[in-house]
Amino acid sequence: MREFDADQVQQLLAGPRFIDEPGERRCPACGAVAVRTYVYRREGPHRTVRITYMWCASCRRHKGWTGPDAGPGFDDPLLRLPQAERDALLNDLESLFPRLDRLWEAGDLPQTFDR
Repeated sequence: MREFDADQVQQLLAGPRFIDEPGERRCPACGAVAVRTYVYRREGPHRTVRITYMWCASCRRHKGWTGPDAGPGFDDPLLRLPQAERDALLNDLESLFPRLDRLWEAGDLPQTFDR
């Protein structure tokens, strides 16, 4: 697995916001319409942050970033998991993205956002 480079990230972020159009996007690396997004919250000792991952289900490139937990609420299908299992999954990208792909294919992703 490789990360998207800076130019590829800029291309991905140039389109509509994910919360406005949560479907797949064209991958700037391989050209497949297979870039997916997953967002979750992580509670820290001083504040809660929002972590976002974008990954290509075709070429497996990815990018993740952390920001303040601002904006609309959203559903998170991984909250159904026991906390220990969820934490282990979120700390292992090699396991996380295939799991998220299965959720996407099952219709549990993309996430929906409150308006």
